[in-house]
Amino acid sequence: MLPMLHRGALGVLLTAVLGACAPTLQGPVTVPDVQVDVKPGPADHLRVVVMGDQGTGTEVQRRVATAMRAVCLRDGCDLGVALGDNFYPAGPKDVNSPLFQARFADAYGPLGVPFLVVPGNHDESWLVGGDGADARGADAEVAYSRVNPQWVMPARSYRAPVGALAEFFAVDTAPLAAYLPGLRPAERPGGAWDLAQRAWLSGAVRGSGARWRLVLGHHPLFSNGAHGNAGAYDRFPFAFQQGGAVRDLYASVCGAADLLLSGHVHALEVFAPQPECPGTWTAVSGAAGEVGGDPAGSRLATFAAFGQPGFLRLEITPAELVITAYTVAADGTVTAREAARIRKG
Repeated sequence: MLPMLHRGALGVLLTAVLGACAPTLQGPVTVPDVQVDVKPGPADHLRVVVMGDQGTGTEVQRRVATAMRAVCLRDGCDLGVALGDNFYPAGPKDVNSPLFQARFADAYGPLGVPFLVVPGNHDESWLVGGDGADARGADAEVAYSRVNPQWVMPARSYRAPVGALAEFFAVDTAPLAAYLPGLRPAERPGGAWDLAQRAWLSGAVRGSGARWRLVLGHHPLFSNGAHGNAGAYDRFPFAFQQGGAVRDLYASVCGAADLLLSGHVHALEVFAPQPECPGTWTAVSGAAGEVGGDPAGSRLATFAAFGQPGFLRLEITPAELVITAYTVAADGTVTAREAARIRKG
């Protein structure tokens, strides 16, 4: 519902009033270099299941989770990635919330692999589910990583090397495209935290010696979905809502990162390197629990599936990274299609 706010005078007025009245909770202004080591599988072959926008607690989430288990049992999975909106309509602010058990542990525990997790705008809700304005939801998710080792999120921004084969770089994009002004002023677009996270990401990715470098964030750089591209999200009236800071965050590693993985759009999409971000592939996997909306853009994609629940799976070797898209029908039938094959000389 929230993206409709900008389409009428009432929505504009509400946003302006909330911006003026928002409490000014203090937040961090530095982003430390937090590293977590994961050691799944052999050194020269990594299999990664990638989901996003899964935390609905609905039949769709359960159906996709069942399909993921079947695929991983048959073809193997060493690692998982959860790209945010881990909870709908809003994330818990208490690590003891039963939602962690119901929406994550029960559904994905049987896969038996660690999941690298990033927060989404629904996880950081304040007044309205999905407004992205309260980072205390992300703080609770960081705390949960100390309770359940399968949920890997040692900080809101962190890196996870997997030997010399791959390194994953997780970022928090929710404050950078919040629908309402964030409760922590330093974390609003252009603030000290935004600039610090951008500097950290650029330095970490460009300094990595891994064969493959993958960035994980909730909001997409490119999408043909209703949200659109970073910098022009949802035709919102205020610059802070439009995701220009998300665009600038990803732009800091264009050509250095091999693949940007995101959710937010409830679809599956894969794009070859674009003129705005040469040298870097982008993929959206946001259909593991919430599905809806037809394509609204016309950017050429190597693969796209709208209106169908599903997930992505990566096969990574020193020579290539293969992206396979899985869609899950209402009767549980799983259809697999190769979405991209990225080679390195």
